[in-house]
Amino acid sequence: MNRKAMEASERGRQRGSSLFIVAAGMLALVGLMGLSIDLVALYLGKSEAQRAADAAALAGAQEFVLSGFMSGVVTQATAQTLATNQAVAVGQKNLVGGSAPSIPTGNVIFDFTHVGNPLITVQVGATLSTYFMRIFGVTSANIVSTATAEAYDPAGSGAGGPTLCTSCLRPFLVPNCDPDHLVGSGGNPNCPKVGGQNQDYFLNPPNYGINRPGATPTGIVGESWSLHTGGPKVSAASQWYSIAFLGAQSKSAWQADIASCNTDAIVCGTVLQTLNGKAVGPADKGIEALIHASGQGLGQGQDTINTSGGTLPFPMFAGSNNPLVAAGVIATGAQVVQSDSLVTVPIYDGLDSNGNIATPGGSQVVITGYLQMFITDVIHNGTDDIIDAIIINVMSCGANKGGTCATGGNQGAGGGGSGTGGTVTAGGAGFVPIRLVHP
Repeated sequence: MNRKAMEASERGRQRGSSLFIVAAGMLALVGLMGLSIDLVALYLGKSEAQRAADAAALAGAQEFVLSGFMSGVVTQATAQTLATNQAVAVGQKNLVGGSAPSIPTGNVIFDFTHVGNPLITVQVGATLSTYFMRIFGVTSANIVSTATAEAYDPAGSGAGGPTLCTSCLRPFLVPNCDPDHLVGSGGNPNCPKVGGQNQDYFLNPPNYGINRPGATPTGIVGESWSLHTGGPKVSAASQWYSIAFLGAQSKSAWQADIASCNTDAIVCGTVLQTLNGKAVGPADKGIEALIHASGQGLGQGQDTINTSGGTLPFPMFAGSNNPLVAAGVIATGAQVVQSDSLVTVPIYDGLDSNGNIATPGGSQVVITGYLQMFITDVIHNGTDDIIDAIIINVMSCGANKGGTCATGGNQGAGGGGSGTGGTVTAGGAGFVPIRLVHP
């Protein structure tokens, strides 16, 4: 073979090698591109699964509150069933890769070993299909995400736990007096006597634990309570005062705080100022706006609650003036899980900050806990407005008092707790704070 022929043959072999190298490189490049695309899809799927797990855990923890379990209304077994059902339902509404994730009831786990702070853990699973990785025999990938949420009760954490910051409070002070349970010579000596007997405590000092958890008649949940604008009813069972947030004595501001809640954050142990005067007109106007009532008394379009059917938690039903009814979302009489008639009000000791029985317009009282109440109506009665309500939940500050809220204004000097564990927020319809504790 001559020299030219040999050179041509060598160039042909080199061209063949180059084509092989280019083809192999392109195959590797396509594989890497496919791997990258599939990895991005799996990463997004993992994020969606985590979102579903977070939502499921938070929804389950919310059932600890809505069911009344935190106030002793339902048993632990009932709370688990309600929380499991809600966690699965909410978790599966959060699609992963376009499909509902898998949440078997066995993937919902509870931890009741932390007294007053129940936890729920939800594990969400999903199988995602691959695209480019199929050429390597990988057709799908399984992903799993887990989240744990807690219903946080400050009384169950002791001093040094997270600071409980409450906002969206209605400007009513309820004394630590339980008029439905009279105890002879025991109970709270700072409450007005009823028939010569003392009223019992809502929150039992010195640790202020819930004194009578559970539903009526033995417990306090479901008790009727009448709020008055005429100051303390010394001869009657109920006694209360109005709050002057930040010490402001404006009646129009007080009315606005009733209708739309006060957004300033307070902590357990806060000292609050009482409002001077009865503010009768602002009270009924504020309550009617709050509960969407067209006038005084029952049957004015406001939401209703059934405490007599033996069903726990008490079912609530939309009135004709409910905003969702007005918007055509639900029908009048439909059962609802939230209502603007649900409010949170603070409980005080029954004494002012100097140890004397509190009086309107000048007293400063120390907050020891909170009541969640369902306001049914308001009735104007001479120089008084009677605001009828039902006790739905109770929460104690326990030993965890003081600290500083991350946002909002602190209303006064706090108690002795340090609040070193961060902050959690509650108030309004979100009576007990719900938070993710893992991840």
